[in-house]
Amino acid sequence: MVFCNQVMTAHPPWGIVIDKEGNIYFPDILRDEGSIWKLDNKGNIHQLIKDIHAHNVDLDSEGNIITAHGEDPHVLIRINKNGSIDTLLVEHNFRAFFGGNCAWSSNEEVIFGVRENKKLKARNLTGQIRAISDFEFRWNQTIYVDKEGMVYAPDIGVDNGIIVKIDLQGNPEVIAQDLITKLDRPKDNHNDVLLGITKGSDGYIYIAETAGKQILKILEDGSKETFYRSKDEWYPCGIDFFSGDAYILESIHTSEGLAGPRIVKIDESGKKTILFTFDENPKKNQFPMVNLPHSRINWIPYILLFLALDMLIIYFIVRARRTSAF
Repeated sequence: MVFCNQVMTAHPPWGIVIDKEGNIYFPDILRDEGSIWKLDNKGNIHQLIKDIHAHNVDLDSEGNIITAHGEDPHVLIRINKNGSIDTLLVEHNFRAFFGGNCAWSSNEEVIFGVRENKKLKARNLTGQIRAISDFEFRWNQTIYVDKEGMVYAPDIGVDNGIIVKIDLQGNPEVIAQDLITKLDRPKDNHNDVLLGITKGSDGYIYIAETAGKQILKILEDGSKETFYRSKDEWYPCGIDFFSGDAYILESIHTSEGLAGPRIVKIDESGKKTILFTFDENPKKNQFPMVNLPHSRINWIPYILLFLALDMLIIYFIVRARRTSAF
């Protein structure tokens, strides 16, 4: 098992999606400065891109992967079926596009949320930005857009966690509330959260609830039931469905750091199968890599400058001592 010694405030990715051929795609923040992976329908793992801090993955209408880098600069990319990569959007102002919390819609827009904005916004590839609703979120972390364009987004800052549905006309509706498990300790507002969300094959909304280590199914009357619960130190952070089966993305999040992810399949009969778990040296087939233009500091010039200044100071000290000796 690989552990990444990150601070406890780091969130694992929550995106997982399955294409028409049964190939599974998911992000991973622990390896190669972040990666997007493909677990094909034969069980082989492929690294599609590295050096990307992505939380979510979506499929466009042609089955290509849409994902985003969630740090400055915020970069939206398309990973095509042939392995080529297109940069769709680059933004340094996170209020104009935030790659850390976004989802792709069927009308070629990216829906994103930022706590400072409060309202969810849509941005097309020409740069036009609009609020999709007047509803104001206090603390939104994930977004899901279904095939009809309906937006589903949790708000963990209201009524112990709610899910808001926004229709095509921008009308909001709270479809569930009081979703976060209350534990025998003070609530951790950063880690007791609602993460990956999707619509199941049965038409119901499913969401990962981390405090209870469970996947919740939201019923028509707004009530909830536990669809799946993780065991040991694992907890669910994402979910998607394919041909009636559920595919759950799990992570480990302890004081020692993060571990995983792994993928668990729950078939229609309820049988559980662990499809994949990362170990220290996962066997993988790599596509050509395209590194994203991160804003990182190159320390080499600063180190050389420091050494030069240090040598200059030593030179003047030695010269001063020789002068005083005379």
